[in-house]
Amino acid sequence: MSFLRPGARAALGRWGEAGAALVAVLLAGWWGLPGALRGSVFGWFVLGAGVLALFWLRAALLGALASRPVSGPGVAVIREREIGYMGPFRGGFLELDDITRVEIYQVAEGQDPVWRLVGAHGGSLAIPATAEGAGHLPEALAALPGFSDLTAVGVLQRQRPGRHVIWQRHPTLRLR
Repeated sequence: MSFLRPGARAALGRWGEAGAALVAVLLAGWWGLPGALRGSVFGWFVLGAGVLALFWLRAALLGALASRPVSGPGVAVIREREIGYMGPFRGGFLELDDITRVEIYQVAEGQDPVWRLVGAHGGSLAIPATAEGAGHLPEALAALPGFSDLTAVGVLQRQRPGRHVIWQRHPTLRLR
């Protein structure tokens, strides 16, 4: 039995990590700044932790903005240097080194967006943005050179029908 309404529980699940990161940043500033101004080593240590908490806050905000309620089919799997999708009809895996283009498309107004990862050898992977684990795709794809997770989250938030190319590999660029 839960004392929270389902909508409040969903909002807490989506924004909870970002809230915790914001609290960590504020506490680090509140405790660390006066000590650092006095020259305390502890104050500088706490401010350093606050800087790390800022990076955590950015990642948590991007994750919250990219996540959708899990209502789509399948599961997005993110492993070391590999992204996969296991769906009811299709699925597969692509290594990050083999991805040549990342797109987000939406067929019509009101329909959920779909990530499309195109491989170097012609294969592609279509992952619904509402699939379980798809909210972590911007963070995983950030390893691609020149990929902007902010652009990807912005396209997901706009929800305009059409095909939007988020990233395309330069023909001579390969990951090591």
